Amino acid sequence: MTAGILKQIFDPFINLDIQVWKNFEKLGEIKEYPKDSIIKEVNTTEKYLNIIINGSGGNLIWNKNNFICIDMAFENDFINDYMSFTLQKPTPIEVRLFEDSTIFRLSHANFQQTFNSGNYGEKITRLCAESSFILKQQQQIDLLLKSAKERYMELVNTKKGIERIPLKYLASYLGITPQSLSRLRSQKL
Repeated sequence: MTAGILKQIFDPFINLDIQVWKNFEKLGEIKEYPKDSIIKEVNTTEKYLNIIINGSGGNLIWNKNNFICIDMAFENDFINDYMSFTLQKPTPIEVRLFEDSTIFRLSHANFQQTFNSGNYGEKITRLCAESSFILKQQQQIDLLLKSAKERYMELVNTKKGIERIPLKYLASYLGITPQSLSRLRSQKL
């Protein structure tokens, strides 16, 4: 089952035979987490590459007196501190689940095995990193060039499950207050 989900997630980047994903699946594990679980704490090192099978979560950074959401993840998305995972160093990012979630996780050591000859790990990693960079850069451009209403409407139209994100995290992701987001939601959009 997990191999099919992995294939579906990665097919837009690289179309590989299901057997590749069955081998990948053997390196990881499925884990269930309750709502509000912290799967990577602030100032620690990310130990797992996580993919959400069911649920949602985000990457948060503490700023003054509250957490700011810098990234959100839903079904079939990665949810981890990729910088920490790659460098194997602590970062100020916390990875938190916003609802009960099922995660496929792969330890850093097992992830390194995907780079062995014939496992496609390097190519998959490069393609995913490129995609992640493009999405993050577009988010930065949108933050500078689009209104909060435009950014919110784009999320509503492109991210299935956005209504499941807690108001305070969604507002911080958009760069507005929860009160402003409530006003946006109440308008006839």
